[in-house]
Amino acid sequence: MLNVQAAEYKQPEFTLQLSTTGVGVDVRLNDISIEFEMYSGHSTMTYDVNESVVTGVNELKIIAFPFFEENDSGVFQTKLFHAEAEVKATLFVNEKGESNNKQILTQINFRPNFPLGKASAKESLVIDGLEDVMLDDNSQLISFPGFTFNKQIVATRNTLPIQGNYNRWAWQDGKKIDDTQENYDSLLAFYKKIHEAYKTNNRKKLFEFYEPAAKEFSEAYYLRGGIAEGQAFIETGELLDNGDAELNDFYTEGVKLDIFANGKMARIVDIGLYHPVVFVHKTKDLIYTLKFGFYKNQQNKWVMIR
Repeated sequence: MLNVQAAEYKQPEFTLQLSTTGVGVDVRLNDISIEFEMYSGHSTMTYDVNESVVTGVNELKIIAFPFFEENDSGVFQTKLFHAEAEVKATLFVNEKGESNNKQILTQINFRPNFPLGKASAKESLVIDGLEDVMLDDNSQLISFPGFTFNKQIVATRNTLPIQGNYNRWAWQDGKKIDDTQENYDSLLAFYKKIHEAYKTNNRKKLFEFYEPAAKEFSEAYYLRGGIAEGQAFIETGELLDNGDAELNDFYTEGVKLDIFANGKMARIVDIGLYHPVVFVHKTKDLIYTLKFGFYKNQQNKWVMIR
């Protein structure tokens, strides 16, 4: 059902464990961002990633960059990697609810301050059948309107082929998305509809928008209640019931069309990954993070899928 090491799992659970020290990271599975952290000191986190796993070979990618600091003049990126900079990402699989039988599908462990090459990734676990970590410091730099990261290193490593027990994800069969003004404008118009639904407390419309995502999350996490339970799982519309949360004005400052999932999904975000639809705390300096991801179906319509 999966590779040889995981063939016994009936309801596989996929998790990504990430540990970072003194480095900024954009961690991606199949080019879908799992974590984006600009200010990392030291942290260890675990993420459920079932919805980002695809049948076949899966690619784990870490984009590591010198972390950001803040002073009286504003936020800036340090030009060099910290001497102790390290990032470790491990993709696990286990039977649902049984963490004692975890197995590693792939792992990247590298120190971006070391000279580029095997030495910088030598601590990555050796796994039978898997190639070594691939490192690249010459890829296109992460860029946002008015700001481009000055340095980055990309580390990638695949899994062995995974035979999932999910249906093929809808976005996998979507149209290839190009970075065009037309796509930016049309997707921004969709965000505007979502913002209006929140503004007018139109829960029926919100559930309609979120339904494709709810369906896939329901499948990804084996939810027996189908789409309805999927809507609860992704907390559709729950911020409307939060007395401390307030919908911000439609937000477009410094945003760009961000294309990911190897060209099959897109979003509109700024450098902090905030979307045009933002909720804020009424009295505290606090932003409630909302995540959106869209694909284009074969009828050339945007569909919210994440």
